[in-house]
Amino acid sequence: MRKLLYLLLTAGVAACAEKQTQLPANLITHNSFEELDGWMGSDQYLASLTTEQAHSGKYSAKVDPAIEFSTGYSKQLGKVAARIPKKLKIKAWVNLSNSKATPFLVTELKQAGTNKQLLWEGLELAKEAKHYNLWVQVEKTVSLPAEAAYSDVLKVYLWRGSSIQPAYIDDLMILNEE
Repeated sequence: MRKLLYLLLTAGVAACAEKQTQLPANLITHNSFEELDGWMGSDQYLASLTTEQAHSGKYSAKVDPAIEFSTGYSKQLGKVAARIPKKLKIKAWVNLSNSKATPFLVTELKQAGTNKQLLWEGLELAKEAKHYNLWVQVEKTVSLPAEAAYSDVLKVYLWRGSSIQPAYIDDLMILNEE
């Protein structure tokens, strides 16, 4: 009986060790909002972290009438990849409270030094998610402008827009889609 117990325990430990999350080879970054290394971190953005809802873990980021922008990704293109990507795929899990939750998942590129906006694309989550109080995965492919430089800053975040109800984002991924 003892040998059977040890065998079952060993098999259970081995099964847990084999269960690892496979990340895509073209992954630039991902965040489940459990960790914030490299992510915008001023008090203004950290206010969006919440434990009210989460797709995975305990945390997600939220926008509502009191929180205009969620915490998001902000990094120079030269630190994102060895070569400037031509296209990025942005994937995330979102949860909209109801039809009055109308946020945008924004991808932005700003010129270093001048802060000139080279790209701004917003994915209208109310049109994409189509369900309420349910986690739904959304994605958008964005083409970077030809004039993008290594010093330009890439930003990805949730913007409240005209939303008057809470909306949540979790498990955000940015992929190189060259």
